[in-house]
Amino acid sequence: MTGESGPVPTGPDAGSQPVTTTVTRHVKPGHEAAYEQFLEAIISAARQFPGHLGVEVFRPTGPAGEYRIVYRFDSDEHLSAWLDSDERAAWLQRAEPHVIGPMRTSFVTGLETWFTLPGQAGTAPPPYKMALLTWMTIFPLITATVAITGPLLKPLPLTLRLGITTALTVPLMTWVVMPRVTRLLRRWLYPDHQRPPPPRLASS
Repeated sequence: MTGESGPVPTGPDAGSQPVTTTVTRHVKPGHEAAYEQFLEAIISAARQFPGHLGVEVFRPTGPAGEYRIVYRFDSDEHLSAWLDSDERAAWLQRAEPHVIGPMRTSFVTGLETWFTLPGQAGTAPPPYKMALLTWMTIFPLITATVAITGPLLKPLPLTLRLGITTALTVPLMTWVVMPRVTRLLRRWLYPDHQRPPPPRLASS
């Protein structure tokens, strides 16, 4: 795969699992408006590719800051098709005059994609925290979904009712609930990220 300034590492072999790639770039001072136009165009292009699930942009707080763009696809195969596409390569060339330094790319797959946060690119919380938070979130969500849709779906067979319930719950978890819960509990999920760096010892 090729990136904005050289090879892009190949994503994990995730099979049919969702996969997320995070692209990080520094933008030159005064080029923010041009880079925003580039982002709008390349995000629009990504949406046209099969398996696209969404894009999030985390913008810097000051000039010449770091942009993080998070792309989500339903499989590694579809993500690779986007990363290797001529259309993406052409757009990346247009961004080159507006950025500083190399592009950094990282990948996460499966359950980890629900826990993507700016500043934690390529990392995930401990598995027990992901499992616990997923259960704490999905249990009330499924309960509420069943309570709301139960009277309407009661005449249907059990298998069909379960299929409709999960079809409603999974998108809500992926795009509505988990992003908000993850940000709300980020201090618990990523305690190390909140700690200040240890003081440097004076050299003798």
